[in-house]
Amino acid sequence: MKIREQVPLSKYTTFRIGGPADWFVSVKNIPDMQKAVAWAREHKQSIFALGGGSNLLVSDQGYRGLVIKMDFNRLDIAGDKVSVGAGVLVSYLLNTALNAGLVGLEFLAGIPGTVGGSIRGNAGTYGLAMSDVLTEIRYMDEDYALKNISLPEAHFMYRHSIFKEKKYIILEADLQLKTGDVEAARKLVRERLKYRQNTQPNGPSAGCIFKNIPLDTVNPEKLKAKGIELEQFTKYQKIPAGYLIDRLGLKGKRIGGAQVSTKHANYIVNIGGATAEDVVMLVSFIKQQIRDEYGVQLQEEVQFIV
Repeated sequence: MKIREQVPLSKYTTFRIGGPADWFVSVKNIPDMQKAVAWAREHKQSIFALGGGSNLLVSDQGYRGLVIKMDFNRLDIAGDKVSVGAGVLVSYLLNTALNAGLVGLEFLAGIPGTVGGSIRGNAGTYGLAMSDVLTEIRYMDEDYALKNISLPEAHFMYRHSIFKEKKYIILEADLQLKTGDVEAARKLVRERLKYRQNTQPNGPSAGCIFKNIPLDTVNPEKLKAKGIELEQFTKYQKIPAGYLIDRLGLKGKRIGGAQVSTKHANYIVNIGGATAEDVVMLVSFIKQQIRDEYGVQLQEEVQFIV
């Protein structure tokens, strides 16, 4: 375990944006994590736990403290139960489960990043999310003590969990899957990956910038007056943020090196040399336009680190 100085975080984010961390270390297990935390406390440094670097925008000034890269890559399968480290890639978890004859994670197809990040944001698609398969999570609390938390205690909601409310660090988790038709599951995964490939940008981005909008939070009359029929969104009870952004003709809108994707309006792409400030300004512009036109307050899905 080697603690390094002034490490550019742009190398570790899918946005390819971010200044240097004062200190940086990779950890592979709980004992390593405890050593890193002990070092940070001894040297009075704040801590940020970094996973796959998706869904993340790091300040151009970087991070004043110790960034801990979570490379917890343990993955054990016993029957239909899976125990997985926070640093395992979501794609690897899905494929390993299918190879073991287990289904239930198809909703993760195409989701970037690591298990830890997917738990923190309760990632999912097609009406399913991580909270549907989790049974227990091991984490460090705000005092860096090792704890376990059960599903009801984790406050899971749409793109939300207790890990967004408190400075807890996810270490490992247990999942309950099931045996099933693996070939049908693989076919579904291939279809969803192909759909994502055809509809989402390939350039550096953080993933979806905004959360989709719950139907019960909007003014239906105002949206109908704008020509939006809400019945088309009743299946998942949410309006895709990209749908509203696209309706305003904001695809291709650019500030500096940050651009609203021409392929999917809920993505901001780093088209070259984008700064965090560029992205923040573009996010603010989009939110203002949507608020003025539709009376809807968009909420960021991406996490800002300053």
